[in-house]
Amino acid sequence: MYNWYVIVCKKGEIMRILISNDDGIQSRGIEALVKALCPDHEVIVAAPAGQQSAKAHAITVRDRLYVEHYQPLEAQYGIQAFSITGTPADTVKLYIEGIIRREKALLPDLVISGINDGSNLGTDILYSGTVGAATEGFVQGLDSLAVSLEYNAGYAFDFVAKCVAYKLPELLADRVDKSDKSVKQDRLLLNINFPQTLAPDYKWVWCRQGVRDYCNAYERQQAEDGRIFYTVGGTPLVTGNSDDTDVAVTCRGDIAITPLKLDKTDFSVLQSRAGV
Repeated sequence: MYNWYVIVCKKGEIMRILISNDDGIQSRGIEALVKALCPDHEVIVAAPAGQQSAKAHAITVRDRLYVEHYQPLEAQYGIQAFSITGTPADTVKLYIEGIIRREKALLPDLVISGINDGSNLGTDILYSGTVGAATEGFVQGLDSLAVSLEYNAGYAFDFVAKCVAYKLPELLADRVDKSDKSVKQDRLLLNINFPQTLAPDYKWVWCRQGVRDYCNAYERQQAEDGRIFYTVGGTPLVTGNSDDTDVAVTCRGDIAITPLKLDKTDFSVLQSRAGV
């Protein structure tokens, strides 16, 4: 068992932290973050009313979004918690643009999406609602973290939440662009993955995004009425990833931190075609 109870949070400035996720507001991961962050920070929750995994960065454009106070979290922790009938990105966008109307005095300092029940590694981030919620925070001009824990981990969400709370000052510090040390990044988007089993001497490792592929990703089945349908599943493949990728880092029992960005421009092609 890992001795999370000996961790003492570093003292830093009190932040206003907006927490969201894709597993739904009732999830264990979101409550673990609230419990770990409440003693030292102002915490608000805006999360989906139900399961919204694999919704990526989708938003709702034709249906109504209903917002209700989520009493279990509000009563137990004395915070504001909003249950929203939308996607993970909806919840962050609606809170900032709809509920607080981008009022500067009410804006969060940080968005944390998680703790997801299951990893978000490699190219899986393209589908991840957890990463989608964090990305929306980044789009809104805020520091944002996506935090995930591999399925069937040998330790609890509470341990992960306490680790993240302890590590926040370091994660958000030293925002210097290594290619131009005079330029500081105005905000960060980090994808953090905790492995299924932590190595005895585990480390937090900054790494790049890897590739995630699956064996037998779609299973063909037959319904009672004879129609054929498919379900998504499959076994993750770990081959084809170099040691500096998030997939490899978690496979060896370390915690992976991957900085992400929005610009998907392929500059090498742009330069060759347009001479830019």
